[in-house]
Amino acid sequence: MHYYLLWKLVQGYKDVWITPYIATEVSNLIDLNGQAKIRVFELAREVFALFKEVETLVAEDCKDDFFLEFGLTDSSIIKLSEKFDIITNDHRMANPLFKANPDRIIPYVPFKVLNS
Repeated sequence: MHYYLLWKLVQGYKDVWITPYIATEVSNLIDLNGQAKIRVFELAREVFALFKEVETLVAEDCKDDFFLEFGLTDSSIIKLSEKFDIITNDHRMANPLFKANPDRIIPYVPFKVLNS
């Protein structure tokens, strides 16, 4: 269900971007076996192909002090929020994201969470 809600949210954008860090994290979180694993990776491959890829440089992305608190992926997202709209449900990143550029942050709170 979250998958469809997320696609509905991004359908108004001409381009949707992804970082290699996010793609890696998604890939690493696919913790399945056998045919289920193959099917999910096939779907991931199709979805990843729809995105444009943000150029990243590890040496640059870990220079900011955010790296020390949030790590590589989240630190790069905070930096990218200066130029890109960011959809996130990571509450611990809310303050630095909104400080970087409040107009570009889209908090994603699934309906299920709202009804808890």
